Amino acid sequence: MVTAWVRAWVELMQRRAWWVVAVAVLCGAGMVVFISGHLSIDTDTSAMIAKDLPWKAQLDRVDRLFPQQNNTLAIVIDGDTPATAARAQRELVDRLRKNPQLFTDVFALDTEPFFRDNGLLFVDLPELKDLSARLLQAQPFLGTLAQDPSLAALFTLLDRAITHGGDADFDLAPALTQMADGVAAATDARHFDFSWQALMGGVGVEEANSTRKFIEVKPQLDYSQMLAGRPAIDAVRAAARDLQLDAAHGVRVRLTGTVALEYEELLSSMSGAGIAFGIGLIFVILLLFVALRSWRLVIAAVVTLIYGLLVTTFFAATAVGHLNLISIAFGVLYIGLGIDYALYLCMRYRECVGQEEGNFKALSAAARDVGGFMGVCALTTSIGFFAFTPTAYTGVAELGLISGVGMFISLVLSLSLLPAVIALLPPDPATVKLQVSDRGVVATLLAIPYTHARALWIGAAVLAVGCIALLPRVHFDYNPLDLRDPHSESVSTARELMRDPDIPSLAMDVLEPDAAAAHVVAAKLDKLPLVRRTMSIESFIPDDQDAKLAVIGDLAFMVGPSLESSTGGAIVADDARDLAALRKLAGVLTVTSGQDAQGVAERALGARLAGFDTAYGRLDAAGRKAILARLRGDLLGSWPQQLADLQDLLKAQPVTLASLPPDLVRRWVAPDGTYRVNIWPRQVLDSNGPIEAFATQVRAAVPAATGAPVEYVESGRAVVQAFQHAFLFAFIAILVLLVVLLRNVVDTLLVLLPLVLAGLYTVGETVLLGIPFNFANVIALPLILGVGVDYGVYIVQSARGTAGRDLLKTGAARAVLFGALITVANFGNLGLSHHPGTRSLGLVLTLGLTSTLLCALVLLPSLLAWRYKRLKSLNPR
Repeated sequence: MVTAWVRAWVELMQRRAWWVVAVAVLCGAGMVVFISGHLSIDTDTSAMIAKDLPWKAQLDRVDRLFPQQNNTLAIVIDGDTPATAARAQRELVDRLRKNPQLFTDVFALDTEPFFRDNGLLFVDLPELKDLSARLLQAQPFLGTLAQDPSLAALFTLLDRAITHGGDADFDLAPALTQMADGVAAATDARHFDFSWQALMGGVGVEEANSTRKFIEVKPQLDYSQMLAGRPAIDAVRAAARDLQLDAAHGVRVRLTGTVALEYEELLSSMSGAGIAFGIGLIFVILLLFVALRSWRLVIAAVVTLIYGLLVTTFFAATAVGHLNLISIAFGVLYIGLGIDYALYLCMRYRECVGQEEGNFKALSAAARDVGGFMGVCALTTSIGFFAFTPTAYTGVAELGLISGVGMFISLVLSLSLLPAVIALLPPDPATVKLQVSDRGVVATLLAIPYTHARALWIGAAVLAVGCIALLPRVHFDYNPLDLRDPHSESVSTARELMRDPDIPSLAMDVLEPDAAAAHVVAAKLDKLPLVRRTMSIESFIPDDQDAKLAVIGDLAFMVGPSLESSTGGAIVADDARDLAALRKLAGVLTVTSGQDAQGVAERALGARLAGFDTAYGRLDAAGRKAILARLRGDLLGSWPQQLADLQDLLKAQPVTLASLPPDLVRRWVAPDGTYRVNIWPRQVLDSNGPIEAFATQVRAAVPAATGAPVEYVESGRAVVQAFQHAFLFAFIAILVLLVVLLRNVVDTLLVLLPLVLAGLYTVGETVLLGIPFNFANVIALPLILGVGVDYGVYIVQSARGTAGRDLLKTGAARAVLFGALITVANFGNLGLSHHPGTRSLGLVLTLGLTSTLLCALVLLPSLLAWRYKRLKSLNPR
């Protein structure tokens, strides 16, 4: 009944070929218009997992109450000196805050006026006393420069300190070394910011002495756009470029954080998918020609394939409305799998050409013979996709829905549009007629499943046992960084920061209703072995404030007046006076005889000054003026700002919760009074083991704790569970389908046995090659199961007509072979992607389908031949 209907339908398509093609063209034009206005790309990775999971609800609550922490862009600034880094940070913060439409929040803790004034209160009391003593030692030096900020004053002060010995406890070596670098930079026309921390006695909070600075930015994101993070990222890079924050000026600006990671991942996956799509299409065309031996048949098949991709995209636009970072790969999957239906029909058509009169009857007969099987293929393959639709893994569920429907779209078009195009472009029957040689190497290879059957069975069993032994080593990698390009700036920067225990790049959060509860839970968590420290708003209330304020007050009284600048912060320029002081200092330093660190630094500075003087002497008047101005800028350019910073540090006032900046408080206390406690890990969380241990220990103490480590672990569990459910559903559904279709338990088992073995081989191969399962490639096994069944059913049904003899010489075997080769070649191209997730999916699919193909075309024919031989011996008639 079905076969007759299929034949009648294909005959109708051939008779009305022009109408079929015309309707297809008109519908295609309409679908293109609709797709362009209704299909978007959702790059929000948080939408990949169902929102109704308990841990997801906890994470969403943190994001809702503290939106500044969610979907941020982290700007990492590295400077040659602390002064360079601080200047770059300050300038970039000021520039980004001028664009509130794009950046809703720009935060850098150490640029806040509150911390510039009260920074010394956050230094431990013993260290503060030591800093105070060193600053008192440096007072004459700093006071003189405050009154006379010139190169002459600087060099004269150094001359006196070195000539007269200075204070034995005041170490000039670091300052002299850095000053030598500054003189060399001026000589070579390079930018340099001399850091005055050493000459200030190291006074300042730890961040002030660091060459690395951070800015946290929350951009406005439109996830309906293909690259939601691009406007913000481009704006930051443009600002850095305009401010000359580059290597030539001693600065390196890098971007990481959620926004940058997702942006670069999307670029990587799009690039990989585009390359795979293009190369895959080329492979499809070439292999189709080898299989079909007719460019007209190839054109018909490719036209049908591309039109089917368009219809599937139209379905995605109407049924889902968007593509996510996983479902965007449906195009590559469609090309690899959707071509099979056209290939099966065309290969059977090649067989029928020699048996029927003319193309029309041959194509109709081919549809009658394989139309039902093509329906089975669409059903089994779609089962592998649909198996994920009811799971919590939303990202793959959408891919499963789109690709599963796509298989039926390909089936329908292969029985409608394909016959119409073939009717309009009929191939030469003599060219496409299928011929298989009974001699030579090909014949020898085709005979292997029969001549070496026992060896094949033993080998298959041994391999299966070996793969079973490898099963305990199978694991799931739930770290999303492992699915991203390790060479991208965002990923390499994130991994670098993860290795620094002072940067809580993978911290956790707990929400508490009030300050008292937050204090209790913080104290509880601080006792855990895997917790380094906790942070809350209380962490910004310094200890020992009275004693610290007394030290700062004494310092302000004794040092403060001498820091008042008589020039209003302007650098004094007197070329003759500056040059004379430089030459005098150079003469003193070049004859120094000290062998300690300071002596070495003195001679190095002397050599640099002498080199500068030599370069100065080679220049004309304008060049001399320019090189002196450059030296003045390199050594004294940051002096006014650092002097002002030091004066601000002496203005400290008592700190209370009420006096903290509102912008800071809002990051720790929500408008409804909820307090956030941040939990820092003790270990470096750069692999699955430490991440899971940290998340487990913290949640055992406080079950409501959430954050990135919890998201990683629980997402992985959700995906593994989704895979288990999907695989079980697919296996049961396919088993029932096989029993109904084949109506024979033995045939059903013969189809399933190679599939089970191929699955074992695939898993074993992933272990041996070090390919863990992950968020991207976990869909492979149910998909391999669905596709592999097609091969088995086709071979078993074909064997019924040949009694197991010469099975590999039939068009069915060739269709399976070329269909699998096209699919493997197409998925293999995914392995060329720069995106590790896409690459791992391609590798697992290639390994799985290759194993499935070998089992279907080598092991299964040998089993079928043995079965039919045994049946014949039991029933000679």
